[in-house]
Amino acid sequence: MVDREIFIHNACVITGCGPVYADGFILLRDGMIAALGDGSKAPHVPGAVTIDAAGRYVLPGFINPHMHFYGTLARGMRVGRMKSFGAVLRDLWWRLDRALTLDDVRISALVGGIETVRAGVTTVFDHHASYGVIGGSLAAISEALSELGLRASLCFEISDRAGRRAREAALDESALWLQRVQKERGLDLLHMRSGMVGLHASMTLSYAALGEARALMELSGAGAHVHVAEGVEDVSITRKKFGASPVARLVSHGILGEGSIAAHCVHVDARDIGLLAKSGVAVVHNPLSNLNNAVGIAPVLQMIRRKIPVLIGTDGMSAGISADARLASMLQRPAARDPQTGFTEAVNSVWKSAPAFATEQFGLPLGVLKKGAAADIIIMDAVPPTPVTRENAAGHLMFGVLTAPVRTTIIAGRICMHDFELVGVDEAAVAKEARRLAVKLWKRLQ
Repeated sequence: MVDREIFIHNACVITGCGPVYADGFILLRDGMIAALGDGSKAPHVPGAVTIDAAGRYVLPGFINPHMHFYGTLARGMRVGRMKSFGAVLRDLWWRLDRALTLDDVRISALVGGIETVRAGVTTVFDHHASYGVIGGSLAAISEALSELGLRASLCFEISDRAGRRAREAALDESALWLQRVQKERGLDLLHMRSGMVGLHASMTLSYAALGEARALMELSGAGAHVHVAEGVEDVSITRKKFGASPVARLVSHGILGEGSIAAHCVHVDARDIGLLAKSGVAVVHNPLSNLNNAVGIAPVLQMIRRKIPVLIGTDGMSAGISADARLASMLQRPAARDPQTGFTEAVNSVWKSAPAFATEQFGLPLGVLKKGAAADIIIMDAVPPTPVTRENAAGHLMFGVLTAPVRTTIIAGRICMHDFELVGVDEAAVAKEARRLAVKLWKRLQ
């Protein structure tokens, strides 16, 4: 339930869109930001829920533009030796998603959603796959995330890897979800749900699949959310089967363009980058996952120089983006031999590019603190030890905010976590149910 009025004061407010209020306040009303500014000008709001930030950093909730909740129950599962990214897909993730039940899908989203709230992520773009149970899977995820108050864009991963019938079922599930989003948009005053046309990767997508996906994009007005050149396998298989790079093929079929997400883009060359720049697509960089899977380091600096919007996501490696953002800020430095390369780019990816993309997708200002924006706010468990100004805010964000735990998470004016305590959720009971289902899932995979 949205708290009608919330008054946050004694706060070091970093707005994400310029102004900084070292001793500031924020007034939230009906899920939106009603006012903010210097604490000396704070209004009197009798009856409001009042939060004393005690001088801590207060900033917009984080946005995770590429997440996989469905992998939650794989944590700790025994897996065999996998010597390539292709083997990881085939022997782990594709086996897992075929074994999931609807209960597994829901509990995975609930556990992952709890971790997302705890990490201060208030908007998430989830890319789902469960070829063992396709119909109703996106509704199950949405239901779980609604319990937590998370804002989310959902999609189902369309692919030919499980055969034509499964691909068509995935298309049907995608279409039903997008129809639901469109139908409820006028009633969803806080813009809590959105949808995209999810696709796996060029290497598992036939010409028919791309044509059907493109038709769904045109019918729904939704963009695509697709993996692009994550591993060398996508490039080599696509070139062998279709005679083009993944980027060239997806662009030529109208899949990549404004309003779409190209996740990863690790193995792209100069021509690919030119095509990405011309298309207007947003690229999501997932550095921790890319290193974990040994697929390489995406050429994000080259993409940013071509004015491609680069966002930072987690690919399901974690719920929060802090570790990925810090890694992204440093990953390009050894090759450049420049200890400051990547800093500004990473800051802009988190606090400019991601908010701009999410704002366009959901239809209201997200990822910024300003009057009229969504009341998505986090309070970090850290007090700035040095002065905070508009000029040095980026340094505080990268070296203070991202290293601190999140104390309070507010989404659309709903207090989802306060002083580290989740509101309205029995976390222990959720974890117990997840462990029970994980045991059953792991046995099915033996």
